[in-house]
Amino acid sequence: MTAHHFIGEGDFSDHLQSRNGDAPHLLSAIADAVRGAGLQVVADQAVPFTGGGATLVWVLAESHLVLHLWPELNRATIDLHICDYRDSNRGKAQRLRDALAALCFAPGSAAWRELSVGADGPAGG
Repeated sequence: MTAHHFIGEGDFSDHLQSRNGDAPHLLSAIADAVRGAGLQVVADQAVPFTGGGATLVWVLAESHLVLHLWPELNRATIDLHICDYRDSNRGKAQRLRDALAALCFAPGSAAWRELSVGADGPAGG
């Protein structure tokens, strides 16, 4: 089994700035990005925290996506993990990473790490 695991962080995009605290909109907008990348949302959940922060989670048929919002720092973090089972999902994972960067992070502020998971190099090589 190979997986594609990306960890990202950055300043809030204008979209997140305007929608911070609007969990239903964020769940829907990001689910649209997931589907646009060719992946499947199985379930989603938003957990708000005192002070305006939140954790949003999407369970995917291919694994998971987690978005943490830190409004006091104007920062967001993303954990995206996409597994291969029958076919490679590398291109789909990369498309979703790019869509999430545009949707969630201010231009020029995104920092991504790709973790090595599987036998054939970084995140499936």
